[in-house]
Amino acid sequence: MANEYYLAIDIGATNTRIAIGSRNGIIHKIIYRTPREGNELSIAVKIYEEIKKNYGKYIDQIKAVGIGTIGPLDLRRGRVVNTPNLPIHTFELRDPLMEWLKKPVYVLNDAVAGVWGEKFFGLGRNYSNIAYITMSTGIGGGAIVNNHLLLGKNGNAHEIGHIVVKYDSDIKCGCGGYGHWEAYAGGANIPRTARVLAEKHKPLIETEAYQEALRGELTPQKLFEYYRRNDLFAKYVVEEIIDASAAGLATTINLYDPEVVTIGGSIYLYNQDILKEPIIRKALKHLVTEPPIIETTPLGGDIVLYGALATAINPPEDILGFYK
Repeated sequence: MANEYYLAIDIGATNTRIAIGSRNGIIHKIIYRTPREGNELSIAVKIYEEIKKNYGKYIDQIKAVGIGTIGPLDLRRGRVVNTPNLPIHTFELRDPLMEWLKKPVYVLNDAVAGVWGEKFFGLGRNYSNIAYITMSTGIGGGAIVNNHLLLGKNGNAHEIGHIVVKYDSDIKCGCGGYGHWEAYAGGANIPRTARVLAEKHKPLIETEAYQEALRGELTPQKLFEYYRRNDLFAKYVVEEIIDASAAGLATTINLYDPEVVTIGGSIYLYNQDILKEPIIRKALKHLVTEPPIIETTPLGGDIVLYGALATAINPPEDILGFYK
C-alpha cells in the first residue's frame, strides 16, 4: 500500500461503512450496523473503535478523514441534528473524532459527498458543472457549479427530494409535505404511497400487488418484482415513480445547468433496467437548458465512500470556510 492513507466514512440510517484509501481509490472497507441506541457520542465512539480495530496499525500514515452522512447537518460544528432516520436524532462527529484521531476531519451530507466523489473518481473528472442524484430510502442530491461545491448556510443544500413534482397531490411525504419527489420515489415512502394509490384507484383486476398495497406491505423490492411479472397495479405505481422522477430530474437540470448528471442509490441501481430510459426520455421533454450527459454513476453503491475519500484528500474550499 502507499505511504499516505486517508479514511472515508459513510454513515447511513441502517449501516455505516469505513474505508481506508489513497489518491488512487479505496483499498479496503468494512461495514457494520449504525448504532441505534445511546447518546450524542455513541456513533462517533463506534467509528473510533472500528478504526482502531481495523486500521490502527496505519494510524500514523493517515492524513485526514472524510465523512458523508445522513442529515440534516450543522456543518460548522460537524454534527448531525434532528435526523428523522435514527433514534439517536442528534450526534457529534467532527469534534470528538478530531480529538481522538488527531487528524483533520471533514463532514458532508452524503449526497453532497457523492457529487464530490464523482468529480474526483467518477464521470465528473473532466467537468466543472456536475449533479449527482440518489434514489434510495430517500431522494437526495449534490451539485458542483463552476467547480464550486454548493453547500447552503448549514450544509443542507440540494434537498431535491422535496421538489414538488405534483402541486395538487394528496400523496404525503415523510417530511409532512405533499407531492414531493421523495413521496413518490423514496423507498421509505413507497409502501404508504402505494396504499394511497390502491385506495384511490381500484383496478378492474385486483392483482397481488394491489392486495399487498392495501395492507401497506408493498415494499420497493416486492413492487419491482411484481412489475417484472407484469402485474398491472405494480406497473401503475412504477409509472407514477417514473413520472415523478422525470419531473424531479428535469427540475434539477434546469436549476443547476450541469454538463453531466449521474444517478445512483439502491432503488435506481437495482432497477435501472426499468427506470433509466423512461425517466431520462420524459425528463428531456421538460428542459429549458441544453441537455447534459445523464448516466448511472460508475461508482455504484460506493459513491458516498468515494466522496468521503475525495473530501479527505481534496477538501473543497467551500467547506473550509465553515471551519474558520
